[in-house]
Amino acid sequence: MKKILFAMTATAIVLCATSCSDYFLDLTPTDQQTEANYYKSAKEFEVAAKSTYSFYGFKDMSETVNGTKYTRTFYDIMDNNSDIISGVHSIAAGTQAASTNDTYWSLCYAKIRKCNVVIEKGDEYSGTDDISASLAIARFFRAYQYFYLLQRFGGVPIVTESLSSTSGELYAPRNSRYEVVKLILDDLDYAILHLSDEADYDGKVSRQGAQAFKARVLLFEGTWEKYVGVTTDGNGTSEGAGSSKPSDYPSVESMLTEAASLANEIIVSGKYELWNAKGTAYESIAYNYLFNLEDEDTNPMGFKKDKNHEFILQIAYNHDDNRIAKNVTKSLGGDNNQASAITIKMMNMFPCTTDGLPYLYSKDYNGYDKLTDIFDNRDSRLTSCVKRPGDIYYFMGSNGADRTTYAKADYVTVFDFPSACTPYYPIVLNAGYTGFQNRKMCSERKDYRDEDEGYNYPVLRLAEVYLIYAEAKCELGNGTISDEDLNKSINLLHDRAGSARISNASVAQANANYLANTGKAGNMTVLELIRNERAVELRNENLRPYDLLRWGIAEEALNSNRSGIVVKNPDGTDTELVTFSYEGGGNTQTLYSSAAAVYGFETLEDGSKALIINDKSQFNMQRKNYLYPIPLSQIQLNPALLQNPGY
Repeated sequence: MKKILFAMTATAIVLCATSCSDYFLDLTPTDQQTEANYYKSAKEFEVAAKSTYSFYGFKDMSETVNGTKYTRTFYDIMDNNSDIISGVHSIAAGTQAASTNDTYWSLCYAKIRKCNVVIEKGDEYSGTDDISASLAIARFFRAYQYFYLLQRFGGVPIVTESLSSTSGELYAPRNSRYEVVKLILDDLDYAILHLSDEADYDGKVSRQGAQAFKARVLLFEGTWEKYVGVTTDGNGTSEGAGSSKPSDYPSVESMLTEAASLANEIIVSGKYELWNAKGTAYESIAYNYLFNLEDEDTNPMGFKKDKNHEFILQIAYNHDDNRIAKNVTKSLGGDNNQASAITIKMMNMFPCTTDGLPYLYSKDYNGYDKLTDIFDNRDSRLTSCVKRPGDIYYFMGSNGADRTTYAKADYVTVFDFPSACTPYYPIVLNAGYTGFQNRKMCSERKDYRDEDEGYNYPVLRLAEVYLIYAEAKCELGNGTISDEDLNKSINLLHDRAGSARISNASVAQANANYLANTGKAGNMTVLELIRNERAVELRNENLRPYDLLRWGIAEEALNSNRSGIVVKNPDGTDTELVTFSYEGGGNTQTLYSSAAAVYGFETLEDGSKALIINDKSQFNMQRKNYLYPIPLSQIQLNPALLQNPGY
């Protein structure tokens, strides 16, 4: 019996040893509150459903299972394991090995149990009040957690009940990824049917939120099955979860069709709109403040959070009683910060203003000789979210801004910056610095200390819905999409960013430009332009790593150099970076030292040489690394759980 109880409490599938009070953290405490005597009214179901909210965002999220605390941290969501920021992640390096425990296995199943309790009690409810909306919330978040498990592990055990120590499910094998997807879709269908329409833009899950999330799931799985297929499934008898499909499992075509349909329904609903400052002097910089908005003191426009109707699913933080409590700004930004440092590949992906095309494919291409060449004629997703050399910026703390300081220097119309705010220049004197400094999701709030931030986290926003629509339509068109569909999706993002709209004719022009700029034949397609747009729009929102996986291109993308700023021109002469110096603090400051070139230089398509930050020899991404290994403790407790292939 001890062995069974140990298995029950240690495995995150069950979590029954956790006290009942742990599942009612958001409820009003009572002396006799238990699962047995609660759930007697619609109000109690409503409050219990709130305790199932479990979006992963900036703030740490923890659950304690059998005395062990498992914590998911924001530092896991900065596009790690991708090609657009520097750094070596264990997955891309091919060094990930099976470990005793996995935080996300335990954390997700702990959250799932909370949802299952609410759903089970709903089945037992005999009252006359409608509790379907509360059950919809619980089923939405059960789907949300299973989708996280699916992305990480593939097929996992499906648990839809709160189990006891004698439950046979304790020793059940893994369900296939397809069975998990079917459960996710069914739960989201229930949520879509029973949730209310968006009304308050306050972080509560709405019907449109469930639709948008289902569209994300459908696009992910539809393209995974198209490009990755069964290569990560294993046979289900000696390794992996196998490839068993439910009899009514949707086809790839039907998943993509529904993804486009759901996205379109949200678009035409008129419930959401892209954040902008259209018609004001601040159009070119407003995009930056979508991601650090707290109140009228945090942006030059004087906007409050109620201005933001772009976030469909979000986590609402605030400075007064729900601070993020993580050092987001200094982790993602700060002058010459290595964390989340942007690669030259990412810099080249941002569209140019004249033709809406990526830098090397654009008429606006002008090489890399001057520090500012790569910033000229680029859309505002670059110019407002990456620091431009020579420009002055506020930064959270004593050199931050509020309404008073913005009135004197607002980046656009007045420029009386405080003397402590000095021009930014990239300092590339040692290894690890790309020379491109992020501003997205970084606060400028005056007198804030570390971890004071209170802006909302975008779980899923309207811009992604446009991108889902465009990609799904293009996949359904076998790599083609109408100009009309581009105009109702991606081109709305270009309009906001101040870059030209693209069309099918843009593809031929892009390849002609590439030939003129590099001397090489281009291979741009409209599908590649759509994929490029996802990287640009959703940077730092933890979607790029999963995009590389579902497109089946992670090996190619990740087994490559992560390179930074350009040091030599195609003719072999030094760029301005090498020769530039400025006076700062009474000293002459240079920007570059050969000590930074530990790994040498990468030759770009145009013949320029960029500083290698992480050499391709540091990476060994393989197909097995598309999934994480199942934690060994779970396999020891339940031998029916077969390890993922290759581990």
